[in-house]
Amino acid sequence: MMILRPATDGQTAITLDVITAEAAATLGARFAAIDPWLSYPFPAAALTAYFGDKEACAPRYIILSGDAIAGAVGLRQNWLRGPYLQFLGLLPSYQSQGLGQSVLAWFEGTARARGERNLWVAASEFNTDGLRFYEGHGFSRVALLDDLVRAGMTEILLRKRL
Repeated sequence: MMILRPATDGQTAITLDVITAEAAATLGARFAAIDPWLSYPFPAAALTAYFGDKEACAPRYIILSGDAIAGAVGLRQNWLRGPYLQFLGLLPSYQSQGLGQSVLAWFEGTARARGERNLWVAASEFNTDGLRFYEGHGFSRVALLDDLVRAGMTEILLRKRL
């Protein structure tokens, strides 16, 4: 378990932990019902399989707020001279509380400690909140990826130089 934000007066601890099969099923169902995954659509079974997959260079973690499941994060290590944030999702009741910011700070800190040169993430063009979030944390748009996930949709690749 990794502590991203310790519990303090008025704030719950934010931690990352390995995703269990039970948590993967819960997260798969919850994320399949909200955007951007709903708009593709990504079925719950596909998301559950993603969360439950074990790859040495692509760890997945559950984000916990106290003991409650708040979201998930998935990485792809060693991607274009830096890690790629493959998945960052917070359940609606945990958004706008600083959890995403805590995850990004951990992501960047880990990459800097490894001497990485870049951080990468992609967001759907229609995901304006996600794009605003990443750009507000120093990411810049570097490429448009048309029809990558689904025909007629565009993903935006973002980079943060370290």
